[in-house]
Amino acid sequence: MATGDTVQLVHQALRENSLFARLDAADLERVVQMASVRELAEGEALFHEGDVVEHTHVVADGLLRVFQVGPKGSRQLVLHMAGPPESIGEIAVLSERRHYPVTAEAALPSRVVRVPREGILQLMEERPRFTRALLRSVSERQFELLLLLRRVAFFEVQSRLAQYLLEQHATLGPGFPLPTNPELAALLGTVPEIVSRTLSRFYKQGWIRLEDRRVWVENEVTLIAVAKG
Repeated sequence: MATGDTVQLVHQALRENSLFARLDAADLERVVQMASVRELAEGEALFHEGDVVEHTHVVADGLLRVFQVGPKGSRQLVLHMAGPPESIGEIAVLSERRHYPVTAEAALPSRVVRVPREGILQLMEERPRFTRALLRSVSERQFELLLLLRRVAFFEVQSRLAQYLLEQHATLGPGFPLPTNPELAALLGTVPEIVSRTLSRFYKQGWIRLEDRRVWVENEVTLIAVAKG
């Protein structure tokens, strides 16, 4: 385990993460000592679908895309975009299959804190509060997947895009960053060309303002109506 700035980075990432935030100082220090930091360039994979599960990961900075690849390898289904201080891989740690069911790669240059699987399992045995936090995280991720399934099954692309823009506006505020069209298409369950046309129409209608892949919602009332389908 490195010292100095790296230790401070690990402490901060773990303290802000919902899984580790409720650990007392001694247990948190145990996790810090077993943890390591991995730096990822944009487009670099943290792990691939089918890799053996060795760690739970906490995003310290940057942004990671979590996805599955279609049977023919030509289409991605993005399941989650993970930024600080979210964790990745906690569901796989609990599985008996011992292999990641998804791929995670850096959408931006990123640093990730890695906590070994065996350390997670030991904490679960010793600290019921940690186990409850882990189960909450798993439940929240399942809820996100159900929302994605509902959107793809019941809403047109323009409604799904409006829902996404409103959620990002509520979470990140005005001028929030927009993923690339292929990334956004994967998030919405469509293709980049349709995303491009729909964004262009929203812009021309004056519902949103776009500058350098950043978005300002200009007509929230109309977007809400479009989001409802």
